[in-house]
Amino acid sequence: MGFDVSGLVTPYIEQENFPLITKALAGGRTASMITPQLGVKGKTKINLMDVDVNMSADSGCTWDESGDITYTQREIDAKPVKVNMQFCPKDLEAYYLRTQLAAGAHTEALPFEAQFADYLVEKIQDEIEKIIWQGDASGGTGTNLDMFDGLLHDQTSFTDCNTAAYGTPLTGLTMADMVEAVQRVYALSDSAAVAKGDFKIFCGLDKFRLFASAIMNGGGNVANGGGGQLNSYQSDFDPLRMIFPGTNIEVVGVNGLTGVDGVYGMNLSNAFLGFDLAADSSSLEMWYSQDDRKLKVACEFTMGTQIAYLDQVGRVV
Repeated sequence: MGFDVSGLVTPYIEQENFPLITKALAGGRTASMITPQLGVKGKTKINLMDVDVNMSADSGCTWDESGDITYTQREIDAKPVKVNMQFCPKDLEAYYLRTQLAAGAHTEALPFEAQFADYLVEKIQDEIEKIIWQGDASGGTGTNLDMFDGLLHDQTSFTDCNTAAYGTPLTGLTMADMVEAVQRVYALSDSAAVAKGDFKIFCGLDKFRLFASAIMNGGGNVANGGGGQLNSYQSDFDPLRMIFPGTNIEVVGVNGLTGVDGVYGMNLSNAFLGFDLAADSSSLEMWYSQDDRKLKVACEFTMGTQIAYLDQVGRVV
C-alpha cells in the first residue's frame, strides 16, 4: 500500500511544469436524489403504514365500523465502511514529484495535497454510487460492492415490466430496444407509483446514451420532431437526464447502473439511503505519523439502502 511509481521514468528528468492529471469521474448523483435517513449506525427500521378505506352505501344511522391501520417495517442493514491509506514520501525522491516535497529530511504533507483530497472524495463518492445500486454484502467478490446491500438487492420482487403483456419480452438492451424498455417501465409499473410526482426511470450512463441516440433517430416509433424533448427543457440542462416524450416522467442516467443491462422506475420517496452523518462520506482525515514517518489518510462512514415497497419499483432486465 503506497505510491505506485512503476509507470514513471528514472532517473529524474525535468517534468514539474506538466500538470498532474486525474481521471474524469461521473460522480454519485443517486445519493443526492433518494430519501436520506440519518442517525443510522447499524440495522435500522423504516416504519411503514397503510390504511384500509372501506366505504358503505348505507345512509341509515347505523355505525358500520370497517378498516384497519397496518404498520410494517423494512430494514436498512447499514454497514461500517472505511478507507485507510498510507504513503512514504521518500518513495517520490527519485522522480519529478520530489520538486513538490518540502525541504528537509522528512515531509509532513502530501504533494498536491488539496488536489489529492478533492479527487479522493470524488473517487469515494463514485464508488458509493455503484454500491448504492449494485451492492451485495454477502457477495464475497472481494470488491467494493461487498460493503452493503444496494437498491437492486431484492429486485426479483420488483414489478416485472418485461412481460408478454407488452409484446415479446426484450432480451438484451441494444439501441433498438432502449425506447421500448423505457416505454415498458412507464406503461407497466405500479400505477400509483407512476402517478406520484417523484417517479423517475433510471438506467446506466451507457444505456442512457443508447436511449438518447434512439430517440434522436426516431427509434421506437417516437414522434419526437428530430429530437423532441432531448432539446433543453430547463435552463440548467443536464445531458444525462431528460423528459420522456409524451410524458412528464424524467429518464435519468446514473453511473451506479453503468454496465447493468436493465431499466428501473421508482419513486424517490420509496428508496432510502441510511447513514449516520451526511458529511462522513466526504470527510477525510490526513496526518503525518511520527512513529513510522508516513503520511496517512482515513475516511469512515456507515451506510445502507432499502426500498420501502418493492412492488412499486418497475424493471426491465
